Amino acid sequence: MKYIYFSFFIFLTLQISAQDFHGGILGGLSTSEISGDRLQGPNKAGMYLGGFVNRHFSPRSSVQMELDFIQKGSRKNPDSTSYDTYLLRLNYVEMPIHYNYDFHERASLETGLSLGVLVYSHEEANGYEWVSGGEFNNLDLSFNIGLFYSIFERLRINVRYSNSILAVRPHSSGQTYKWNQGQYNEVLSFVLFYEL
Repeated sequence: MKYIYFSFFIFLTLQISAQDFHGGILGGLSTSEISGDRLQGPNKAGMYLGGFVNRHFSPRSSVQMELDFIQKGSRKNPDSTSYDTYLLRLNYVEMPIHYNYDFHERASLETGLSLGVLVYSHEEANGYEWVSGGEFNNLDLSFNIGLFYSIFERLRINVRYSNSILAVRPHSSGQTYKWNQGQYNEVLSFVLFYEL
């Protein structure tokens, strides 16, 4: 994984020096859930770190590519009705590619796809390692939509919703129905983007 990040930042450095390309670093928080696990969320917090490069091809339109490390998963904490706990950690290295539209001098909309590679998974119930379903897929293809707002000239905040297009693993029962083919990642993230 460190070689992927090293290669990306060398590419980022080269692209920043090219005319019309801009890039930088990003960091923030992801809140996630697994749809299909019957737990209401998002209730699992995680890190969201990476780098980005973008290029405008018209005054209001640009394309942005990122290489990110993101923590997804699901969590259930004990409450007044149950002492049961559940924790699912899924760590991905993701590459989003987005179209951005600047609808205001300080704000823009984004939409696009991201391809994630699963680098770590851990599942436990009541403090013990446990697997509730089949193996997780190594790849996660997601649809993303979000909003940027410029705080300062080089600093923007991003709120992004992401949902898997393909199931990340089958339901524990193995059943499928039409578009419901298993469990899916759902993520709401809050990330700061700093342009170098």
